[in-house]
Amino acid sequence: MIAAIRPWALVFALALMLAFVVTAIGVGLVEEKAVFGTRENAAARRYMISLLENEPHTLIALTPRTDVVNRAMQFAQSEQATGSITPISLTYLGGRNMGALSVHTYAIEMRAQDGQRQFFPLALTLVEGKVIRRE
Repeated sequence: MIAAIRPWALVFALALMLAFVVTAIGVGLVEEKAVFGTRENAAARRYMISLLENEPHTLIALTPRTDVVNRAMQFAQSEQATGSITPISLTYLGGRNMGALSVHTYAIEMRAQDGQRQFFPLALTLVEGKVIRRE
């Protein structure tokens, strides 16, 4: 009886190994060709945390150099937003890198002063680690 089962056990074991290899290669290709990758850019994450915690110095450090007037406007906007909203959650939805250019999308849930919760997406466009666009 063992002699009769041995060839089928060998075929079953080879089929399992082949399925494992094909699955491993397939998953790698799917991740590589995906529209949104799963790797979050460290500069984008620091920017988002600084944005939610109203840290204008970090925000300015993570944006390209601009003139004094634009920097003063960034400081003023940060001071106006202080205390008006409370961030509840920050979720990284995905992103894509192509050389020096990358786009990362986040979902933010916030509570306004009146207690109302708001949920909105935010996309960051980075070039060489600097945020050039936020929408």
